[in-house]
Amino acid sequence: MNAKVPLSPSSARANPRLAHVGGFQALEQELDYSVANTAIKGAIPAELRGTFFRIGPGRNEIGGQKFGHWFDGDGMLHRVSFTDEGIHYRNRYVRTPKYLKETAENRIVYRSFGQNAPGGPLKNAGRAPANAANTSLIWHGGHLLALWEGGRPWELDPVTLETKGEFNYGGRLKPWNAFSAHGSVDPRTGHYYNFGVGVGPRGPGIHMYRIDPRGCLDRKGYFPIGSLPFCHDFALTEHYAVFFVSPLRLRNPLKFAAGFTTFDESLSYEPDDPVRIFVVSLETFEVVRTLETDAFVPVHYGNCWEEGRELVINVTRFESWRVNENLRNVFGAENDEKGRLYEYRLDLSSGAVKAKPLPGHDSLEFPQWDWRRTGVKTRLSYAAAILPNATPGFFNGVQRLDHDSGEFQLHDFGAGRFTSELIFVPRSKEAAEEDGFLVAALYNAGSHTSEIVVLDAQTLEELAVAPLKHHMPFGFHCGYTSRRFV
Repeated sequence: MNAKVPLSPSSARANPRLAHVGGFQALEQELDYSVANTAIKGAIPAELRGTFFRIGPGRNEIGGQKFGHWFDGDGMLHRVSFTDEGIHYRNRYVRTPKYLKETAENRIVYRSFGQNAPGGPLKNAGRAPANAANTSLIWHGGHLLALWEGGRPWELDPVTLETKGEFNYGGRLKPWNAFSAHGSVDPRTGHYYNFGVGVGPRGPGIHMYRIDPRGCLDRKGYFPIGSLPFCHDFALTEHYAVFFVSPLRLRNPLKFAAGFTTFDESLSYEPDDPVRIFVVSLETFEVVRTLETDAFVPVHYGNCWEEGRELVINVTRFESWRVNENLRNVFGAENDEKGRLYEYRLDLSSGAVKAKPLPGHDSLEFPQWDWRRTGVKTRLSYAAAILPNATPGFFNGVQRLDHDSGEFQLHDFGAGRFTSELIFVPRSKEAAEEDGFLVAALYNAGSHTSEIVVLDAQTLEELAVAPLKHHMPFGFHCGYTSRRFV
């Protein structure tokens, strides 16, 4: 199904599990406007006076051609500033070579994660997928960066969102150094840690990076892992970085390198192989322990911490890679593959691995927590949920879980309202863990517009709903800073 216009109410009723697909349509306009308090339902809390960012593919097709995968869409950054008068919205596409050339020619030109460039193997041999700068973002060390899985970051001006260019940390990040979409900031030191899967002096491995609070890449490391896996995220504790390397990896790298298959087609999930767990010292970037557990696909991590010689890791677990079928067909597929939040305990002394599903809903993604407590024990987590309401084809709610008591709350946004990742914002720097807000962008299928929603993090009550004039295409990840850019 190639949706060119929003689904009509009658179409949504005929197939309510596809009511969300209008949220995947392109937003071609780059906009800059304010929404006054008088137009906002409820009231934005007085303590919320910073900037909310969200990133994702701004378009999933061009010139009548659908991109082969959701990961291929050109990156668009959205910025929402909370002010005394209301909110200010701005969006811009990231001006990568892929975006510029394909926009100029109004057609697919580049090889991407889920498609090869037109013209057969000779047009693709030896070429890596083009950087779409569409997956996540980081504001750190004075730099606003759009992140992607297989290449270097792209820097944008935080005020205008104009693209400054590919970012290499003063030459320290080489052209062959991939930089993951999922770094993590240690709140104790201000250091930002990131990684990239690639080839090193001892074969396929993981390259690690540490960026100091000024934005300088001051340490690099590497360790071999024996294969080229799809490794999307990692866990950060006080002293360790932890990588769950799943048996989802390139089946035939030579066929991909020769241009016969896409990167997506070359990935193979091998459920008979274990997940290998690498525990890496943040002090030396050396592997201090390697463990194994049963096969699954780890996607996004929640918070993680140390309890003596035991590491506690929260992670979303998918039992297969079948979810990828939905990502290949965003205009015609419902998100029916369930991700479950699990707790893993790693005993660094004995090598034992214990796993258990956490209490709560059985279809969750994008786990979040109070980032001020990254790497130390937290009691609360939040996640986007797919709830069984009248339109259950995409994320339509949020879960709040108390890890100590096992109690959880669910908030249903209602039929036809869909979200992706939400972010926790504390009420103040000194506020308790539970005292704050959840901020999200919601797509309203009925009006084909989006809303910026603020919820009370304790009750999940919607405190403010700010309507936008247009829709924000579904994105992957978001961020928040107490600084305002208007």
